[in-house]
Amino acid sequence: MAEALSLLQTFFREAWLALSGLLLAFVLLAALAHILRVSSSAVIGANLWVAEGLAGIAGVLLLGLFAFLGVPQLVKAALAAIPSGGGCGPIGELGSLSAGLIGGLASLRMLKALFASVISASVGGGGGMAQALIECAEALFGMLLAALAMPLSAWFLGAC
Repeated sequence: MAEALSLLQTFFREAWLALSGLLLAFVLLAALAHILRVSSSAVIGANLWVAEGLAGIAGVLLLGLFAFLGVPQLVKAALAAIPSGGGCGPIGELGSLSAGLIGGLASLRMLKALFASVISASVGGGGGMAQALIECAEALFGMLLAALAMPLSAWFLGAC
């Protein structure tokens, strides 16, 4: 079971690196597109477009910062909040295994949601951030529920 856990965690880690590299590239390209929009708007004297471009730059950069600084800390905090003494023997081991795997899936799901919101913000859409935050909350809540299901069911059934 330990080999399967290490293999899946390695897979999730590699997927995280690939998706975060792609997200970083899109954040930089979106910021560059907004910078070009601001400079061309300033040249023709369109103050409203300059303000929209600056807001777009700030939005894309904030989404990128949240993706790279906030998501890993949220997953670490959620994993630390899961009680470790909820089962005995293989039940406790399965609970910790499920917590780790669900944590990896939750972090990938949050990064995917933020990737979609960065793409939305880069083309001028505004609804992507709210949907990304909803998906982040769903992923964290699902991670906590799935990690606690095994020890709670073992306690309820009297397996320990």
